[in-house]
Amino acid sequence: MVLSFKSVKKLSVAVIGSALAAALIGLEAKSANAALFIDQEQSSSNVNMAYFSQSDLAQSFKPTANNVAGAAIKLTKGIGTVGDVKISLLNAGGEVLGSGIAFGQFPDAWTEVFWNPVAVTPDKTLFLLFESPSNLAIAGDLNNPYPNGQVYANRGFQSFPYYDYTFRTYSDDSFGIQSVPEPTSVLGLMTFITFIGVSATKGKKQQSALYKG
Repeated sequence: MVLSFKSVKKLSVAVIGSALAAALIGLEAKSANAALFIDQEQSSSNVNMAYFSQSDLAQSFKPTANNVAGAAIKLTKGIGTVGDVKISLLNAGGEVLGSGIAFGQFPDAWTEVFWNPVAVTPDKTLFLLFESPSNLAIAGDLNNPYPNGQVYANRGFQSFPYYDYTFRTYSDDSFGIQSVPEPTSVLGLMTFITFIGVSATKGKKQQSALYKG
């Protein structure tokens, strides 16, 4: 399957200080719905699958639940310094259904983002798109641990059917029962922070499973 997400805007966000990152994470945690649960997961992380700099990084999956309210990826241990990571939920047509940015992420961390629950069709393929201007990388597994999806990487979303990133998707078990909470004031803080970012120091160049430069 060939992906072509031409309508997706690339992430361009400055790296921020740890104190401000902590403030944002705290606000995000308060807005997260207590009814969230992990719907899809691939937890194995035995290889450095790809650098964000390789571009067009995506993971396909099939939800079991009727909604998606967030997602997470595992960053590769020992690669990169600190950076901001954007995760977007897309359908097969490249339409962005939801997205979020995790600020001040470090190697070996589970990077989580959340959005208001989006209605989806169970067992219908969706995609997670991963973006970051940082020198971080995403972990994964080369042994096809997740049978309901696969890795896409490198310009043009090249297909790697037997590889999977280390990822999770979250769903809200109260979706359709009660109204979705209104968003918090995180946006205002994010707008302020964009004026005081600093550039991350580039890490030592290493190889990923999908790039041998």
